[in-house]
Order: sequence, then structure tokens, then C-alpha cells
Amino acid sequence: MEAENGRLRRDLESTSREQSRQANRFRRRNLKKRRKKPGRKPGHPAAVRPTPQPDRIIDVPLSQCPACAAPLYDCDTVTQFQTDLPPIVPIVTQFNIQTGYCSCCHGYFQGRHPEQTSDAIGVAGNTFGPVILTMGAELKHRLGVPYRKICDFFATYYDLQICPATFVRAEQRLTDKAMPTYDLLLDALRRAHVVHADETGWRIGRLNAWLWVFSSKDTTIYVIRHSRGSDVPEDILGNDFDGYLIVDGLKIYDVFEVAKGRCNAHLLRRCKELVETVPTAEQKHVQALSDLIQKAIQLAQRRDELSSAVYTRRVQHIEDALDAWLDRVPLDGSRELDRLVTHVASHRGEWLVFLHDAEVPPTNNHAEQMLRPAVITRKVGGCNKTLLGAVVHGVLASLMVTCKRQGRRFLDLAKRLWQTEETQAIPLNTLPVNT
Repeated sequence: MEAENGRLRRDLESTSREQSRQANRFRRRNLKKRRKKPGRKPGHPAAVRPTPQPDRIIDVPLSQCPACAAPLYDCDTVTQFQTDLPPIVPIVTQFNIQTGYCSCCHGYFQGRHPEQTSDAIGVAGNTFGPVILTMGAELKHRLGVPYRKICDFFATYYDLQICPATFVRAEQRLTDKAMPTYDLLLDALRRAHVVHADETGWRIGRLNAWLWVFSSKDTTIYVIRHSRGSDVPEDILGNDFDGYLIVDGLKIYDVFEVAKGRCNAHLLRRCKELVETVPTAEQKHVQALSDLIQKAIQLAQRRDELSSAVYTRRVQHIEDALDAWLDRVPLDGSRELDRLVTHVASHRGEWLVFLHDAEVPPTNNHAEQMLRPAVITRKVGGCNKTLLGAVVHGVLASLMVTCKRQGRRFLDLAKRLWQTEETQAIPLNTLPVNT
């Protein structure tokens, strides 16, 4: 019976690990779905489309019954608004570019208008404007639409025949122009007080890679690397980062010597799974840790309602309770419980940072939300075939998502980038706010 019990425990542990690790690329975990009541919560504001100002008015008379031709009585007039787009016709601009040779240096030069996106002439002189190129880039790198579907969309609604390679080459040129602006985002991220970090599986051609996200309150950086080691956060955040890095349980963050905050949502999820697997005598210890973390999160949510003295006293009580939990758990427990205790004790000073700093959140949900667009892009449009494509996706996706978070349009940034002959950095705070 003891041998059989040991075998069953090993099988259960192996099954639990198999469900959690990323052995199969990009697979979905078979976790139980939480039952949630459909619809919005009671009391939410009404989602009603505002009444538009009509551009034209059409009368729709009805004087008799359409079925039996009898006259109508108690007649009234009601209104209906319909919003639609007019036929979209592209605007074709012809640039008559003056060219010539310098009488001094004998160099060839040609003029350039601010609205031009390229200096190509001759056979390659039939180019596309900044709105078309930017729309294609945003469909690909922010919304995850494949290139061929983007071309099909332009052919259907704009009667424009575009080759997928046109967008690929245009995005590479736009990335070269956007690199100084991308460096500004990196500098802003390194000066942020709180940065969230997470990663997800990716591919560059046939090789495995990882897409990393580093996101503060208003800045998001995506980077694709073959490495899943500590060299990536060290490279992105630099050696002078003095803020808080909010992470999950990945061990590579332990090597990065900065102030960190751990994701309590991962800890709560782990406790919920362990309650169903550990022996009955150990379930109370796992449940006690879960209750303690939930109590700490509720206390942080009531920070503004309590006085400073009362809040400080309750925070100290929770800190003491966590220390008491670590001392109370038996040392000869199951492997699952021992692993949980070791994990909590190893990062003892990182679980309750959110109680001491109001800007630090209790979870790393922000990073996971920033990963969702990348996951959708991976699922719908695939990953990258080349390393250059991965760099282009990281730079453009970072600029697009950051503009979206700051309430600005990437189109306004891209227009300025296309119109500059020399590469220069463009601060996002100089762009108009999208109202």
C-alpha cells in the first residue's frame, strides 16, 4: 500500500507539472474555467451611442397599410439615424521633382516635398502615402492581421492593389526612422517607479524565441530574443534602474538585483491548485496562506479609508502573520507544501511590497494584459520568419501600444517620421491628444 501510495503521488505530481510547463509551444492550459455571471456588473454606465448630427434628411412616407391598402390612423413620425462611410477614393498626387548636378562637387541631387515618403523615381516611382503605409503597419503589428489579409482588405474597400512585400519593406524603413523615438521610450521606462515584466513563447523561423514585455504606467516595450535569461531584463532596464520590478515566479529574475514585487495572483492560483492535491492535514496551511494574501489585498484597497496609524498597525499585523505562517508549517510535509514554503520564504520581502508603497500593485496583471495583443498576433498572424522582422515587430508594436496608452494616435507619429529626411527622435508628448 505504501509503494502504491508513493507511485500515485509521483503520477499526480508529474501530471501537475505537465499542465503548468510550456513543453508544447503555445498550447492552452487545461485549467478549470471560473464560472462568471455573464454581462456587466450592476450599476455600470449605459453603453449608448451618442446621437449624431445628420448630414442629410430623408422622408419615408407611409399613407396606407402595405398589406390591405387601408388608410392609417393615429399617425406619427419617428426618427432613425444611420451612420455609414462614403465611397473611399484614394488621392493620387504627382510630384514634379526637379533634379540636377552640382557645378562644384558634381554630385546628383533631387528635390523632396514634406509629403513624400520615398525618394524613389523611375520604375519604382509609383509609391504609397503615409496613411496607407501606417494603416498597414498598425493592422499587422497592433491588431495582428496577416499581410495577405491586409492586402485583400485594401483591394476590397479601397480598390488598391498592394503586394505584401510593399508593407514589409515600408515597415523596415519606418523602423529605421523610429529607432531614436524607441530609445526615448527605453529611457522613460528606465526612469519609471514601477515596471511590470513578463514573457511568452515566440518563434523566429524554426528557432524557439521569447517575446518579452516591460511596461510601466504609460510606456510599453516589446522585445523578441532567443534568450529567456536574466540578460534580457538587464539589457532593457539597465544597471541604473532604481524602481520596482513586478514579476511572476520565473527564477531568472532572482539574479537581477533590483527591488522587486512578486505577483500575488500567481501565489493565490498556486494555493488553489495545491488545496486539491496536498494531503488533508496540510490543506489548512495552504488555505491559511491564501486567506492571508487576500486579506492583505483587501487592506491595500482600503488604504484611503483608514488613518495612517490604523493602516500601519494592520500592515504590521499582516507581516507578523506571514512570519508566523512560515514558522507554523511543519518541516516534514509533502513535497508540494515544502516547495511552496521554500518559494514564499525565498522571496519573503517581495510579497507585501504593495502594502508599503501605494504605486506598487499586488499582482502582475498589467504585464499579462500587455501580452494579450502579442498572443493574438501569434495566433492569428503567426510569429516572425527573420530576425529583422522580429526587430521591426518589437519596435513598431512598442510605439503603437505606448501611443494607445497615452491617448495619442500612432498615425500622427508615423506621419512625422515619414516626412523627416534625417532620422530624429520625436517625443510622444509633442503629439496631439486623441479626443
